[in-house]
Amino acid sequence: MAEKATLPLDVGQVLEISFQPFTPRITVHSECELTVEIVSGDNVGFSDTVEYEAVAIRDELVLLSWQEHIGSTIVHVLDFHSGEAHTVVTPAKGGVMRLKGRIDNKSVM
Repeated sequence: MAEKATLPLDVGQVLEISFQPFTPRITVHSECELTVEIVSGDNVGFSDTVEYEAVAIRDELVLLSWQEHIGSTIVHVLDFHSGEAHTVVTPAKGGVMRLKGRIDNKSVM
């Protein structure tokens, strides 16, 4: 019998990911809505609340994606076991950014 899948992210969970050029804070509001805020570095002060999709690939490995209202698309592979995030961003202005950073799992309310 198949095990029941658990939610990949918890409501109230707050993550900060330290990338070289900037640090986003991701706050999970529900099973489909989160807020991303840039708390340091490039674009500090940017904030957007968006619909997201999170898929549990395996234990402690999550694929998280969304599109911001300005048109940028974000895809994270969050490895909670190693504490690393691998991210691809396609900015609204064009191009592609590939980033690797450390995950700081701040809290779960």
